[in-house]
Amino acid sequence: MSSITCRVQFLEDFDPFVCTNFPEPRRPPTVSVEENLQLSEQIAGIHKLLEAPLKLEECTLQLASNGNYLDLDSSLVEQRDDLDSFYEDVGKGKKPILILRTQLSVRVHSILERLYNSHGPELRRSLFSLKQLFQDDKDLVPEFVASEGLTCFIKVGAEADHNYQNYILRALSQIMLFVDGMNGVINHNETVQWLYTLTGSMSRLVVKTALKLLIVFVEYTESNSPLLIHAVNTVDGKRGVKPWNYVTEVLEERNGSDTELLIFTMSLINKTLAALPDQDSFYDVTDCLEQQGIERIIHKHMYNKATEPDLRTQFTIYETALRYEDGEMDSTSPHLRKERRKVSAGEQEGRRSRRSSTQNLPDLLSAPPPTSFPLPSITPTLLTPALSLCSSSPTAGLNIPPPSLTSDHNSPASCLSGSQQGSPLPPSGATNNTAAMTEQNRHLRPQYSIDAENHARRLETTQMTPLGAGGCCDAWDQLQPSAATLRIKDLDFSDLQDDEDIDVLDIDAFDSSSSSGGLLLKKKKKTVKLFWRELKQAESPRRCRFGRGTVWASLDKVVIDTARLEHLFESKAKDLPLAKKGAEVKKLEILVLDPKRSNAINIGMTVLPAVHVIKTAILNFDEFAISKEGIEKIITMTPTEEEKQKIQEAQLANPDVPLGTAEQFLLSLASISALTARLQLWAFKLNYEALEKEIAEPLFDLKLGMEQLATNQTFKRILATLLAIGNFLNSSNAKGFELGYLEKVVEVKDTVHRQSLLHHTCSLVVENYPESSDIYSEIPAITRSAKVDFELLSENLVQLERRCKASWDNLKVVAKHETKVLLRNKMTEFLKDCTQRIIILKVVHRRVINRFHSFLLFLGQPSSSVRDIKVTNFCRIISEFSLEYRTTRERVLTHKRKRAAHRERTKTRGKMITETEKFSGAVPPLDSSSPVCMAADFEPGQEEEHENMRNLLISNSNNNMATEHQGLRRSRAVRSLGRASPSHMSLAKEDGANSQDDATDEIMDRLVKSVTQNPSDRASSPKTRKRSRLNRKSCEYMGLLAVLGGEVFFL
Repeated sequence: MSSITCRVQFLEDFDPFVCTNFPEPRRPPTVSVEENLQLSEQIAGIHKLLEAPLKLEECTLQLASNGNYLDLDSSLVEQRDDLDSFYEDVGKGKKPILILRTQLSVRVHSILERLYNSHGPELRRSLFSLKQLFQDDKDLVPEFVASEGLTCFIKVGAEADHNYQNYILRALSQIMLFVDGMNGVINHNETVQWLYTLTGSMSRLVVKTALKLLIVFVEYTESNSPLLIHAVNTVDGKRGVKPWNYVTEVLEERNGSDTELLIFTMSLINKTLAALPDQDSFYDVTDCLEQQGIERIIHKHMYNKATEPDLRTQFTIYETALRYEDGEMDSTSPHLRKERRKVSAGEQEGRRSRRSSTQNLPDLLSAPPPTSFPLPSITPTLLTPALSLCSSSPTAGLNIPPPSLTSDHNSPASCLSGSQQGSPLPPSGATNNTAAMTEQNRHLRPQYSIDAENHARRLETTQMTPLGAGGCCDAWDQLQPSAATLRIKDLDFSDLQDDEDIDVLDIDAFDSSSSSGGLLLKKKKKTVKLFWRELKQAESPRRCRFGRGTVWASLDKVVIDTARLEHLFESKAKDLPLAKKGAEVKKLEILVLDPKRSNAINIGMTVLPAVHVIKTAILNFDEFAISKEGIEKIITMTPTEEEKQKIQEAQLANPDVPLGTAEQFLLSLASISALTARLQLWAFKLNYEALEKEIAEPLFDLKLGMEQLATNQTFKRILATLLAIGNFLNSSNAKGFELGYLEKVVEVKDTVHRQSLLHHTCSLVVENYPESSDIYSEIPAITRSAKVDFELLSENLVQLERRCKASWDNLKVVAKHETKVLLRNKMTEFLKDCTQRIIILKVVHRRVINRFHSFLLFLGQPSSSVRDIKVTNFCRIISEFSLEYRTTRERVLTHKRKRAAHRERTKTRGKMITETEKFSGAVPPLDSSSPVCMAADFEPGQEEEHENMRNLLISNSNNNMATEHQGLRRSRAVRSLGRASPSHMSLAKEDGANSQDDATDEIMDRLVKSVTQNPSDRASSPKTRKRSRLNRKSCEYMGLLAVLGGEVFFL
């Protein structure tokens, strides 16, 4: 492997504003750079050799000869075409110098952070140094433009005074000198808008610099002229004035006389007009200028002997171009666009300027200037209403029309009508109130009247965090969404109101000592006791979302069979002592140590793509190349600083020996800038949807489950039935019981049939309320909530918030090295959305838990124990009880259905249809000659004799068939039995069968006759049917009509 000996130095430029531009050390050491090895794998050795005070992951290499930056992801051979000077020095025997310095993206990020976060003298020094920074490093300009640096200029300049604005303009002028910088301005119309806005500044230096930059911008290419016009229309449209208003104010010298400003302004106008490709665009600009009094301004300066010749020349160019477009001059005149612009479509003679219809204008170009300054009197021959509505006041001495008449100043119709009506009115004796008001408004107007919303939207993509300077935690806590925004995807939490931010347990105490009033049911026998905890606040007057008081106050009174219960639950023996549960055996856990690091990496690489694919995917956040599991695997394989150092030292000590697979993999990962930050940010992005879903859906289920349970009538009836049974068995008059007892209901059994208390409760509910449900299918949200650990959910929410805040920090680190603005902006928008959604999640969690506490109070739970009840345990008790109830109810209903079916079967068993009322007279009583009666009247002896004869005949028949048909198959012999030998057996057998068939046929015949005969039993009148809407007739009727009409139809 060939190598090149180079000298290396470093430049401490982490802070671009304090960089000395003097590389160190003065005597650069030498290093051998492998030509075929990626520079990213060799830069660590250079960094260690120089002991540079720079972060290795933020470093790059630059050629000292021409300032070109080397691509660290490529080798020298792969970049040979771009390193001509480098290899020329090598060919001459020289040792080229490589500069180790900070990456461009990191330096640009530092510049933007300084500009955004600095104030006062520090900001002034930074702005003043920008131009020099761009001069020293030409590669800094495209990186600055690509990193939304122009947006930063606009933001900082909009809030600064004219001195700071001038420094920004100096830096911007340096940027626009580069093609990359100019292209950046071309693609960033907000910068052009801001430059036009600065032409209305109170500072002449700012105005002059802004005009210069706009002239350069328009002159750069003809396609920039429409961009300037678009910027002008946008700015003035937002201000509510006519386009080019700032320019006309400069021409009117409202801020003092300055010939140079006038020359620059007219040059900008002339350059813009000269580059327009069509007449409509040309006249749109000139008509707006004419409406604002540029003609009067030209008169003023052309008739003034003190006017500078350069200014006269610019006025002459404007007038000549205007007359040439109107067809009043030929192409021999100087300062003209040689090709005539295209005529507007649909026009025969083409569009003309506002002045073209006025015939009494003096020839400004040929007439000598008069001796007196006052303008000549110009009076139009006719002022139509259309002109008075379209044209606004061109001078400060005219009355301005109402805003409603001038609001449509940008429409083509207004400009066209104005251009066809003649010149505007000259100054006359009008009041100066409007002019004074206009002057006052101009002083009060801010210097950055650009679309603020547009800038804010652009700036959001540049700033790395949505939190203000007041602190991360304070700003985070201040972001509180309204109730209308409590929606996470398709989960609606908008019913959680603001008053639920306060826990009901913090308001007052709800426990009240209420005695168990009412009569006690007397018992004669000792019954099984229900060891529940009686509620003391079952009749609380407090009203909540679920109703007034508690659920126990609204329960129906259930009448129970006390005698039956007393019999079923009679206590027949002493309570047996509870068997002690054996000590739980703690499960032993086998801890297995991980294998060696290299073995673990090699195993992990088997499920990952190639190394170069991994690097590209991490840099581009390509989730299609690496899955979420792959990212988590790579995070566990991230090399530590110690590992990187050992690998690099080993490589430097033995450059000819290739690295092992695991070592090479770690070294490739180490070459990725901000590796840990990228992986953590990427992992958060991939996991966020799942993490949010794991939090939001259980909260929604809990909210929905409480509503389902609170409105479930079956649940209330079960509680009422249980309460009635328990009060009888306990000889008490309790108002309610804690719902924790529901899990013990299935364990209590009667002493007779050993049926559970739940079985008897379910039987009573089904008997008393047949319309009741199985409750389990009506509270699915409670069942889902029972499977969620809400304490873990709360911790996950806290961890999600921490990870989101950490992701903002990771994004800052990644942004220093990320040159792709679109990718960085995409991640910024993602984190902003995550931040807002996490804030909503926190509000939802707080309100849902507080609602759960209120729900427990509604169920009668003492307020002293509400906080101790876990959401998961409560939901589990309700869910398991409802599941047991559904199972028990199914058994009860199945038993009831079987009993009902058995009763119905008993009613119809052995009963013939002839016994029914309808067919009772159809078949008369059968006589003794009937085969059915004969078979039914057989005596036991006769029946036995008949059976013996039948068996004898069958055996004889089989013997005969065996001797006569030995060569035949058995099945064939059986099939031919009836045809081959009709014996006495067959005749006797057929007699018995035919006798039964005849009897059955006789019955059926009689039933059929009973239906078909006896016509007197039916109504004799025909059935009346509903008539068809189409008034249809039969075919015979229609055929008869056809015959009568002399035509025969064959239908």
